[in-house]
Amino acid sequence: MRLAHRVQSSATPAQVWRLLGDPRRWPEFNPVLRRVHGAPERARTGHTLLSVARFTGLRIPVDVVEAVPERRLELFFHTAPGVSERVVFELTPTVRGGCALRASVVVEGLFARAAFVPLWLANGLVARLLAVRAERLARQERSRSSGAA
Repeated sequence: MRLAHRVQSSATPAQVWRLLGDPRRWPEFNPVLRRVHGAPERARTGHTLLSVARFTGLRIPVDVVEAVPERRLELFFHTAPGVSERVVFELTPTVRGGCALRASVVVEGLFARAAFVPLWLANGLVARLLAVRAERLARQERSRSSGAA
């Protein structure tokens, strides 16, 4: 089963990608993560990372299935024994500026049915927090550029 969340942001795809494309910054908008080990400055297709859960300290392997800067990030989380999740973030520029962010999730494994709703809701929260954080960064950039002029 695949479900998706759609979120609008006044931030451009490039501004959203500054957060989404940098695994070290994922904890800024993902309340489940404390940090990401082995994280390079930019997510690249084929990387395997190790995320650390904020409250439990559990280490969760994450495969970067596909990373297309400013367009798409597909991640495969080895969430728990019997549960894995594939999360896809897609960024689409909008006509009026900003972007549409689509976050879809597929949960697989023996316990997927029980884990699907909580993981889907958590990914919806992540998408919304990502949009808010990117908008905040966009505002900071605009104020810096207007102050420098």
